Amino acid sequence: MAGLIGHQVGRYQILGLLGEGGMATVYKAHDPRLERDVAIKVIRREAFPPEDLDMLLKRFEREAKALGKLSHPNIVGVIDYGEHDGSPYLVMVYVPGGTLKDRLGQPMPWREAIRTVLPIARALEYVHERGIINRDVKPSNVLMTEDGQPMLSDFGLAKLFEKDKESTNITNSGTGIGTPDYMAPEQWTGEPTAQSDLYSLGVVLYEMITGHRPYTADTPAGILLKQATEALPLPKTYIPDLPQNVESVLLKALAKDPADRYPDVRTFTHELDNLSAGRAVDATNTRPEVLRQQMTGKIAKGDLPTVLKSAPAKKGFPVLWVGLAALVLVGVAGGAAFLFSGGFGLLTAPSPTSTPTLEASIPPTATLLPLTDTPVATLPPTETLVPTFTPLPEEIRDAKNVTMRFIPGGTFTMGSDTGEADSRPASKVTVASFYIDKFEVTNEMYDACVFARECRRPQNAGSATRTSYYGNPVFANYPVIYVDWKMAKTYCEWRGARLPTEAEWEYAARGTDGRAYPWGDKVDCSFANASGCVGDTAPVDQYPTGQSPFGVYGMAGNVWEWTSSLFKFYPYDATDGREDLTKTGQRMARGGSWHVFGGNGENVRTDIRLKLDPAYYGAYVGFRCALSQ
Repeated sequence: MAGLIGHQVGRYQILGLLGEGGMATVYKAHDPRLERDVAIKVIRREAFPPEDLDMLLKRFEREAKALGKLSHPNIVGVIDYGEHDGSPYLVMVYVPGGTLKDRLGQPMPWREAIRTVLPIARALEYVHERGIINRDVKPSNVLMTEDGQPMLSDFGLAKLFEKDKESTNITNSGTGIGTPDYMAPEQWTGEPTAQSDLYSLGVVLYEMITGHRPYTADTPAGILLKQATEALPLPKTYIPDLPQNVESVLLKALAKDPADRYPDVRTFTHELDNLSAGRAVDATNTRPEVLRQQMTGKIAKGDLPTVLKSAPAKKGFPVLWVGLAALVLVGVAGGAAFLFSGGFGLLTAPSPTSTPTLEASIPPTATLLPLTDTPVATLPPTETLVPTFTPLPEEIRDAKNVTMRFIPGGTFTMGSDTGEADSRPASKVTVASFYIDKFEVTNEMYDACVFARECRRPQNAGSATRTSYYGNPVFANYPVIYVDWKMAKTYCEWRGARLPTEAEWEYAARGTDGRAYPWGDKVDCSFANASGCVGDTAPVDQYPTGQSPFGVYGMAGNVWEWTSSLFKFYPYDATDGREDLTKTGQRMARGGSWHVFGGNGENVRTDIRLKLDPAYYGAYVGFRCALSQ
């Protein structure tokens, strides 16, 4: 098909290749009549059995005429169709800005992702109202204009919702078309609906926000197996500070049973509008068993997609006997696609008589030769290699995608001989290297643990001066408060981390030069949210000039921070029982806060200590986590 370059197709002069796959080839062409560039999609005749070609041509003509009637600012318009050497082709508007797929690969801010998806949702809403479904919604089929507007393309695979007998013969041929990573569970049976487009769009949005697709595998059957037996990875697994409302909307759009999704794309679009505007969404009303299905993967047999209900479970997985002879992998312009005939009609358990025996499935092993006394040549000793040292990265993201800073091991002066009584005497303390959170744990970060049902909600949803704080998107990036010591410890353990010791905390805050504050030896409101500055909590990343020597934010002011340490007098000794998590007693908080609460007014010094009952919670105390190396 690449041989068409430089040739004439209809009245169009082929200029170059845009994309090539197993089922179609897309070219850039020039229309001399209207003096503009166009895109031409030429269907490969060889991708279809000869006996199906007549049906293909009839179907193609019907769909081309239907698609030519579509007029929407976010749909790539079909402006002509024809046949070249027996191969049908579509002529479409040429969109020069690449595809959405080109812009993926890492997480995108959720608001930006929703702004990008909304026009596509409205395009699907438009075509669904006209009896057309796309059946292959994916990033490579979302073209981007030069000014960044998304346009949905590739309706050449669309199925028409027509009821007449002739249409049934043409469209209901038992053929399913789609791309495995983006296909809805019911689409594997060859029976896609408008709900399938909604699911696929949900996968696209999930990938844009998290940087990952929900299910991936080496084979289409592997993806189907994962859809049926594995939990949907929670978006907060990748983006811990993702608002709960956003995650709830994604879970509902990606429900395995179409009945548990949004009833139509119009409703989904309305939800996305509400998210963008900060309004409440209906997804929080999703049935608990649906959330259980999405979060744990423990799907009751009655909840399985129809295609898998006949597959009995064995050791936690259904036995899948797939008719792979019916699978044909093909590609469309811009990405791989999946074409199969007759659906997965063989997804049933084998009969007892057809079950292969273990002995029959293992080939005979090679005969081992006996050992002999034949001498073996002795190799000269090799030179001993000196291992090279690879430094640890200064900044990482932990298992829950939270940013942490590396604190290299070292010796520092802990405490102060001129500070408060609890901070005396100063002494030399050595700590091993570790990582510590770059920022205080925020409301959104903590909410991810609450939503995973591992953490308790804060004891109060407000703050000192605000009636609405925790759960309010306005304060998502502010430190979580009203958490006691055990709640903070539980959260860090959920992340695979722990609370820092007092020594680790102070070392990360002041470094080795004995500075009074993380940034130096003077304090004002440009460095930290201290007493008299803001009058309540502030965003955790608001004071870049107040970073510690190791690039850690907020280690002075804003909120006190729980540590793992029991209160004991100085000098500090990690072996005297103060780091025993099983003992009871007052635990230490460090760093001061925006409010004069304990201390002598200079309550943001790096050496200041505050002993609290571990059951205490309040508007002035938060925390951050550490990770051993």
